[in-house]
Amino acid sequence: MLSRLLVGLSLFFVLASSSSALCLHRRNAPSAISNVTQAQWHSLNNTVQGRLQAGYPWAKSCYGVYEGAPTNSDAAQCSAVQAGYDNDTSTANSFGGYQNSNWAMCQSNGQGCNLDFSNPANSSVYSPPADCYQGSVPNYYIEVTQVSDVQAALAFAQKTGVPLVVKNSGHDYKGRSSAPNSLALWTHTYQPAISLKTDFTPEGCSASAGNGVTIGAGQGFDGVYAFAEANNITVVGGSDRTVGAAGGWLNGGGHGALSNTLGLGVDNALQIKAVLPNGTYVTANRCQNTDLFFALRGGGGSTFGVNMEVTYQAHPQVTLQVAYLDFNGTNSNQTFHDFMQTIIANSDKWAFEGWGGYIIPAPPGEASITSSFLMMTPKLSASEANSSMAPIFNFSSSLGNRTLGSGLVPMPSFYQAYETFIAPGAEVVDISLALGSRLIPRSLFQSPGGQQQILTAISEVAQTVAYPGPYASDALSASYGAPLQILVTTPASYPADNTSSVTPAWRSALWHTIAGQSFSNQADPATIQRAFTGATAAAQILRRLAPDSGAYQNEADVFEPDPVAAFWGADNYERLSRIKAAVDPGNVLTCWDCVGWDKGDERYACYPDLPSTYGARG
Repeated sequence: MLSRLLVGLSLFFVLASSSSALCLHRRNAPSAISNVTQAQWHSLNNTVQGRLQAGYPWAKSCYGVYEGAPTNSDAAQCSAVQAGYDNDTSTANSFGGYQNSNWAMCQSNGQGCNLDFSNPANSSVYSPPADCYQGSVPNYYIEVTQVSDVQAALAFAQKTGVPLVVKNSGHDYKGRSSAPNSLALWTHTYQPAISLKTDFTPEGCSASAGNGVTIGAGQGFDGVYAFAEANNITVVGGSDRTVGAAGGWLNGGGHGALSNTLGLGVDNALQIKAVLPNGTYVTANRCQNTDLFFALRGGGGSTFGVNMEVTYQAHPQVTLQVAYLDFNGTNSNQTFHDFMQTIIANSDKWAFEGWGGYIIPAPPGEASITSSFLMMTPKLSASEANSSMAPIFNFSSSLGNRTLGSGLVPMPSFYQAYETFIAPGAEVVDISLALGSRLIPRSLFQSPGGQQQILTAISEVAQTVAYPGPYASDALSASYGAPLQILVTTPASYPADNTSSVTPAWRSALWHTIAGQSFSNQADPATIQRAFTGATAAAQILRRLAPDSGAYQNEADVFEPDPVAAFWGADNYERLSRIKAAVDPGNVLTCWDCVGWDKGDERYACYPDLPSTYGARG
């Protein structure tokens, strides 16, 4: 372990004057990491018992040139990377791997170390003279196995000024788990055994909060759902198995297919244990450290503390009615219109009946993308569910042989519904992506005029981000993932809980709507800028549709023009700002668009630039 660290240290000091300048080209001051001595790194490594490691891009083993200098590629290791490049678990289990490869790049100058997402074995991408750049991958990381590892890293960052980032599985659409010239805490390695406690009483409380499931910081939802199934319970969670259940998902709010009836992640958190920026390990719940409990439930990841352990409500196992429809795209705009009109007209009724799930409409005139509809409810019987979904099944009948599958299926648990319908359609990983989103309020669905406004806006969004729209980078990348997604994951049927810091817009919305623009992993800065411009333009269409609503901060436009109003609301933000000033006056834990962030922080040197009309950085 020590020899590997020495190699990494030596290599860093050789490259410090060149690579840091590449990523920090807009700053005159040198990076703080260049002032750290080898003795300081060795001291930190000793403190964390040899778990400090040099960080590299995941695909470095495939390249023969690294940061302008010849390096030894590793055929066996490269083959392993290539084999797992489109696998979410492989990506999550690799420190240098990111769900979306652009966040491993230095997007401001186009330098990175990626493979071709559509053909990882395409050697023309990585053969010399192709250069592997460090990009935005942290230079060093600590494999977190205990609380003291986090405390040591925070103390080191306080003393040296080295930017600190927190990375779990790398499932982050806004680049908060990467930064150039930084030290990372890799919390994915912290996965103590999941436990279930009946009549869980939060520390400092006198009464039980119900049954609780306790998980560690690095645990993904795949493990949580399997545990829930084995113990005949239900835990609210997201749609992707590698999402960290106790980290940024919760800190940003957290949503899933059952959120309609069982609430958001922040509604289900009973207790959080976290390390504060000053190194104190604290317990937060409704009975103690209540301000921190408020902040950690929606205030944003990597801002107030580093989550180490979370206890969630363990609900009884639920029987679900699952309605689904998949059909081939068409060159006809009428199909898109009829599909969306059917959904919009029934969305308010469906929300009342407990339906939640995911809708992916193929853009108008785009025959290469499959449309899908997946909704589930724990509130209806089979006959009630069949009657409720009659409009969508009638639409399916009109499609003829373009229907790939449709029906209504009872499922005895969420886990079985997840494994059957959600997990097989997991997102494509290691593709570059820019997002924009908005929460669409219920009031718009409750009148014919409002429904027409939604249909018009959704049609415009679909045309904005879909190939061959004006912001597409290439035809191939547009066929990966879905350029438009409607997530029916708002807590529409859940009693309002205003004790967390998420935007109140969650409580009055029916849809969380996402527009995504994918682009090549080898894109140049101009192409990257076009992709983010397209995502921002799509989000702006939704902002015009719902100007008084908000957005889900974990899946929002990177260039959201008013993050305070969109992510928290003025009242929540004022309280969050006071808490931030109290627990982290030095802004040691910070991230893009987070509470108290500083745009001039060197962590953000690799973010793409947009024209000033889109709120680019100065």
